[in-house]
Amino acid sequence: MVLVIRRDLRRDERGVASTVGTIMALLVFLTFMSLIVNQYVPVWMKDSEASHMDGAVGQFASLKGAIDFQVLGALMAQNAGKIFVPLTTSTPVTLGLDGVPIFSSPTTGQLTASPTCSAAANCTWTVSFDYGIEVGGISYPSSVSANASGQIGLTINNNYYPRGDVVYDNGAVIRAQSDGQVVVAAPVFQVTRSVYNLSVAFGLVSLYQPGSASGTSTQIIDTNVFGVNQQTYTNVASSPGVVIRHYTPYAQAWFNFFNTTLATSLKVTTPTSYIVTGGGDIVTVTSSYYTIQLNTLPGSSPWVMVDINPSTLSMTFTLQQAFVNVGIGSGSNMM
Repeated sequence: MVLVIRRDLRRDERGVASTVGTIMALLVFLTFMSLIVNQYVPVWMKDSEASHMDGAVGQFASLKGAIDFQVLGALMAQNAGKIFVPLTTSTPVTLGLDGVPIFSSPTTGQLTASPTCSAAANCTWTVSFDYGIEVGGISYPSSVSANASGQIGLTINNNYYPRGDVVYDNGAVIRAQSDGQVVVAAPVFQVTRSVYNLSVAFGLVSLYQPGSASGTSTQIIDTNVFGVNQQTYTNVASSPGVVIRHYTPYAQAWFNFFNTTLATSLKVTTPTSYIVTGGGDIVTVTSSYYTIQLNTLPGSSPWVMVDINPSTLSMTFTLQQAFVNVGIGSGSNMM
């Protein structure tokens, strides 16, 4: 006869210690993992993304410098009566960041060069003014209207730091995020006042050839200035004055730039008129030398307008135009 010993498993405590130890070890591990995922990784990635944004601004400043030096070389050759041979400069731009495997996804960026942006009037510059041509002591009225368009932009899809754009627009570098927009590198815009004269200089930069790239890699932006033109006009009429208009999503940055530059150059401490209408959608600043208007009405393309119109001073205006071919990465179609 075989005896069978029955064991009550519910009262057997011999496996309790190892089970509890395993559970405690898992809890410690999960606590450590939670600390990394919820505390360390977000702080580290936020700092990395902020550093990447700052680095992208610096790279776009290098891009601006490369174009500016090409324009300078072309003007020097033109003034010396020499043949200008266009050259191509290459500027590296890092699109994004690699994430932390398992813990965080990569931070991607989209680099785009567009001659017309998303719409025909979405990054267009227009400069217009009237002036007089002196012939035999007689002033003959004439007018000028010049246009330019094109932007190079990097949209950075940050996961922890505020998302934003870094843009090269008409010789300026703009940084735009949810908390505001600012021109971090100034374009060609100079205003000088003497006793009887106001001298204004402004540059237009036209970009050609579309291109794009996305991801986290470092891409090369090729730029080639193939033409420049610089003209100085005297006897510029104060009415309507020199009118500069720009359609752009970054109208706020340009409004602040023009307002600060003109107020500082002309020593305007308090505008004679500062009008805000439409709940802040239209802002107008008026002084005895200029008028600046910002329009951000919903449903329309934002724009900024500057009208330099001193009635008590004679005005000289220098208009500089540059024409630039742009190519991005290995898919560049720049001629």
